[in-house]
Amino acid sequence: MTATTPAPAVAPTRPRPNWVAVAVRRGAAVWVIVAALVLVLSVLRGGSFWSTGNLAALLTSAVVLGLVSLGQHTVILSGGIDLSVGAMVTITTLLTAVLIDGYPIRTAPVLIGMLVLGALIGALNGVLITLLGMPPFIVTLGMLYLVNGAALWISSTPAGRVTSILSEFAFGRIGPIPYTFLVLVLAVVAMWFLLNRTVWGKQVFAVGGDLHSARAAGIDTTRVLLGVYIASGLLAAIAGILLASRSSVGSPTAGAGLELSAITVVVIGGTSLLGGRGTLLGTMGGVALLSLITNSITLLQFPSTITDLIRGIIIIAAVAIFVAKRR
Repeated sequence: MTATTPAPAVAPTRPRPNWVAVAVRRGAAVWVIVAALVLVLSVLRGGSFWSTGNLAALLTSAVVLGLVSLGQHTVILSGGIDLSVGAMVTITTLLTAVLIDGYPIRTAPVLIGMLVLGALIGALNGVLITLLGMPPFIVTLGMLYLVNGAALWISSTPAGRVTSILSEFAFGRIGPIPYTFLVLVLAVVAMWFLLNRTVWGKQVFAVGGDLHSARAAGIDTTRVLLGVYIASGLLAAIAGILLASRSSVGSPTAGAGLELSAITVVVIGGTSLLGGRGTLLGTMGGVALLSLITNSITLLQFPSTITDLIRGIIIIAAVAIFVAKRR
């Protein structure tokens, strides 16, 4: 009887990492598309694209969307969604102009009041979601209609007037860099610090990853969720103030569609709509991409009637590719 020699154990082979999927999760993939679009515009319209005026216009167009997307990013990280950010931009834009109405002495109190209003609307969203257990989609959708209705009740046409100081700040710049863009940079740095260097930030990721497990681990989920919705409201209020400063008057439709653009930006940037995973690098890349798309349509002199068509095709294609690679 011969002894059989056991076959040597074969070590399991590790699957090769999907670098595209990793890039999507870390928020770098969208920047590749941004770089490609910049290259195309440089070849086709190099002189116009790199002019100081165009760069300033491009950065300015990214400010309001960037601030709103920053708040939306934080909310989605926590597993929620905020459909009321566009309405909050609208109401703060309108009230800033209407309440100041050209009087410099009113500027500081009104600006502080708008920040408080944004925080209060955000807090109300958070209270309805956390204490009453209502779905974020329903709560913020209802708030969208409520706040938009209030704006139309205040004025159905552009009204009010900001002061020259606010207008000068909105149009001022250092070379091609607008002052308002520096506000966005400061907001991004502050939010990055809060999400990555504080206990609250780690709790936001934990709540978004699994709300029940986070609660079982002793995390005060109510406080965390209130914080993200208040932050979203504050950032939307800042965006509304800057928008009023640039337009000089208040419009009852100033923030229309911003909520959907912000969600698109966050998804393109690789943040999971289920919460718990995402990077500010990716979200800001999404802001850059949408701003570049709008800018490129102007530079390439496409008809304005097909602007939304081109933007929609590019957005759907990018999201489809990113979602597939993430899976």
